[in-house]
Amino acid sequence: MIAEMQVPKFKDFITEQDVERKDNPITVAIITKSNPNIRKQKAGETPKKERTISFIEKACEKRGFKCVIINTKHAIITGKDEEKNTLTVYNYDGKDSEHTFVGKDTVCITRAGSIEDEAGLSLISAFQNSSAFMLNTRSAMLTCDNKLTTALLFEKFGIPTPRTAFISNEKNLDDALKLVGGKFPIILKTLTGTQGIGVVKVESYENLVSTVQALWNHDAEVLIQEFMEVPFDVRTFVVDNKIFASTKRIHSKTDFRSNIHRGGTAEPYKLSEEEMEIILKASRVSKAYLVGVDHIVYKDKPYVLEVNGSPGTGADYMAYTYEDYYSDAKPSEKITGENLIANVIKWVSKRSHWDRQATVECGWLETVEVDEVGKVRAKFDTGNGSKACALHADEITEEGKVIKWKYNGKTYSKKRYGTSEIYRANAEGEEPSETRTTVLMDLTFNGFTYKDIEVGLDSRPRAASDLLVNRDLMRQMNVSVNPNRSFVLSKRLRPVDKEKNIDK
Repeated sequence: MIAEMQVPKFKDFITEQDVERKDNPITVAIITKSNPNIRKQKAGETPKKERTISFIEKACEKRGFKCVIINTKHAIITGKDEEKNTLTVYNYDGKDSEHTFVGKDTVCITRAGSIEDEAGLSLISAFQNSSAFMLNTRSAMLTCDNKLTTALLFEKFGIPTPRTAFISNEKNLDDALKLVGGKFPIILKTLTGTQGIGVVKVESYENLVSTVQALWNHDAEVLIQEFMEVPFDVRTFVVDNKIFASTKRIHSKTDFRSNIHRGGTAEPYKLSEEEMEIILKASRVSKAYLVGVDHIVYKDKPYVLEVNGSPGTGADYMAYTYEDYYSDAKPSEKITGENLIANVIKWVSKRSHWDRQATVECGWLETVEVDEVGKVRAKFDTGNGSKACALHADEITEEGKVIKWKYNGKTYSKKRYGTSEIYRANAEGEEPSETRTTVLMDLTFNGFTYKDIEVGLDSRPRAASDLLVNRDLMRQMNVSVNPNRSFVLSKRLRPVDKEKNIDK
């Protein structure tokens, strides 16, 4: 017998519709700082712009976008209107000029130099608060700029990276060396720096001590990293958690660093599936909308080196294309840095692509695809403090290291990963109220696949949802739950009657 059809309430129908966007002209604001590495111009010459900024200007001109370059050395905020979300910047170009930006119609691109001082950080915050679309947000730029922060994130989320240790003083030098393997050569890095600046290959303990002493004398913070000898590294451009292009940067004969600014050469590079997986994972944990992910391949295994929130474009790349918004990346052809930037500007010109800026709103109930199982109704449980998500399962059995269970009458099996302890408010003392067997699963939501997520098998009776998404995964997904809404980022999946396997 088929259950009675349920018609969504009108208010629910309204909240689940896409909001039409006004097609107002887009303005691109570039927040930057004079680059000290650009050669000095001869008397009477016009100062040379950074290459990537020039590419952005050209791309904007072709699409009819106004492009405003804001130099943090000169710019002053002279007006804000929070109701209209407008921001007025004076002397942005050092030429006694003024421009008013409408936040909701502005794409703000932040370059690395802009976060070096409070003037730049304040400008970034002001644009962010005006509801401008940020490439990248202040927090994402600061995360990418700090090599220790990113190394800790890689470790936390299981992203392969060379062993890394922070050195605060000579007393912890020996302990730090042990953490990175205890063998020379090693890599010494300042916590911040781009274009290979602040990266030193150290061949001996004596050289290490003298180098760190010299750096500390200039108030530099440093870390050491395991040295993996490879002939090249790979820079991958990621936009909106999608791979746009990749290039292989080959070391020069005189420098172990592969940066183009250090004399390295580059050529287009085709990524393997394993490389693409860790690159996208590194991009997600950085929470940057546009990022350059650097990795190496050592003994046939990829290792992420760092993420760059302001990647340069001085090379030829292998372009990656998308047949549609949710499709996988496919390598297509060689592309120049200029054409790469043109593709980036084309992508951000579509306002529908702005939705995944920073934290994205989702409903308390969404549809998530679980590998092998398929699409299930998922509750985004902000009160769930468990270290694992939970999937409803029937007839859970354990045979050695293999776990078997049923879902909707079908039997599944996976290698046992571990256990998850559940603590509830009504549990007595500090003992867990329940312990669940866990397995690793791939979960897909909002167009992204999250690999090897720990999921506990829950034999409790089914409710409105079959999957509980915990806070840790929500942070990876970069979502904020609106308890008043459901199915904001996914299509409604009707509940299924477990006994009769029919639509309710």
